[in-house]
Amino acid sequence: MLLSQLPEDVLYHILSYLDYKSLTRLSQVCKTTYHVVNRDAVWRKIAKEFLNTGITRNGTDIYPSIPLKERVKIAQNWYDGVCKKAINLKWKTKLLPWLQLDGNVLFLSQAADIGAYRLGTDSGKLQRKSLEIYSGHTGDVCRFVLTDSHLISGGSDGKILVHSRRRDMSIALSGHNQEVNCLDSKGGLIVSGSRDRTTRVRTTSYMFRGE
Repeated sequence: MLLSQLPEDVLYHILSYLDYKSLTRLSQVCKTTYHVVNRDAVWRKIAKEFLNTGITRNGTDIYPSIPLKERVKIAQNWYDGVCKKAINLKWKTKLLPWLQLDGNVLFLSQAADIGAYRLGTDSGKLQRKSLEIYSGHTGDVCRFVLTDSHLISGGSDGKILVHSRRRDMSIALSGHNQEVNCLDSKGGLIVSGSRDRTTRVRTTSYMFRGE
């Protein structure tokens, strides 16, 4: 029996045992396997294991119009430390994460969440298991900024989230009706700007008392 003659659920189950490189090689065998392997359903399980593929923790696909195979390819390049200008420009900047390095910990936006990942001291690669996940947005994280005590993020939902880096606590601030595309914090002040043409200035002095 040919691979393409198998029932779809059986076929997807078999392909789910293959890793990224094996699926890529299989897609090069012939036109039939190319079309089968390129389906998003084949790559969905692998995409959940990679950073910044647009698949949230609850399984929602943020970028359904972009082939999942391409997103996994870009995520693999991020993990391996491979950066090719042509790939980054292919989808402009929509797949590029917002990131910031703090010592040997990389803070990386992944759809609606922000993950903190330790960099290996020898290899320089990201460890797959996150140290911390900061969540709370209902849309993509557009910007975030780190201070000594807080991680402050702005999202496409218009919200500002202030996460404590010392305790498992966060505060949501409203005030914008559209995505937050400018964000900074200094001296206890949070300044944010939005596509709705408003700017907000807030203070962190009343937040997380006792820190």
